[in-house]
Amino acid sequence: MDKLKSFIQDNKTLFETESLSQEHEKRFMERLAKSQSIKKFRTYKYLIYISSAALLIVVLAIGLRFLKEDPLAVFPSDPCRDGSHICYYNQIRKLSSRIEYDSRNLPEYKRQEIIMNIQSLVPSSAHEFSDMLPADISDKEADRLNIEYYKQLYEGMKEIASLTNQT
Repeated sequence: MDKLKSFIQDNKTLFETESLSQEHEKRFMERLAKSQSIKKFRTYKYLIYISSAALLIVVLAIGLRFLKEDPLAVFPSDPCRDGSHICYYNQIRKLSSRIEYDSRNLPEYKRQEIIMNIQSLVPSSAHEFSDMLPADISDKEADRLNIEYYKQLYEGMKEIASLTNQT
């Protein structure tokens, strides 16, 4: 390489005898503009890919954050639209099982405290509350009170479930 460089420097006058034509400069500028536009296109193309990836990451992060904040979001707000107290009782039993399962990673004393509280809250049957109502209450009023009682109990159990499902 040094030989070539020294040859060119020694014989510089041989290379500079003819000046470049106007068309040469025009062709050079066209090629230069074309290569710059290709570079700009490639830059924009990569920017679009990077922006899309960043947007996807942000959307996933936000989605995971909301799932972590509201772990019971998969539960419908009111699974018992028909208004049956038996439906609420069944939902309470399901939540009770889920809470017991989710509390398995908690310290044993904490887990036992949660299980004991759940056992004291969850009625032994769907008719336990009905049996405590006075006999002179109408059936319609008894149904309303049953639904109200079990619905509130269900909402409370959802709160407890959300506390034990923290990861």
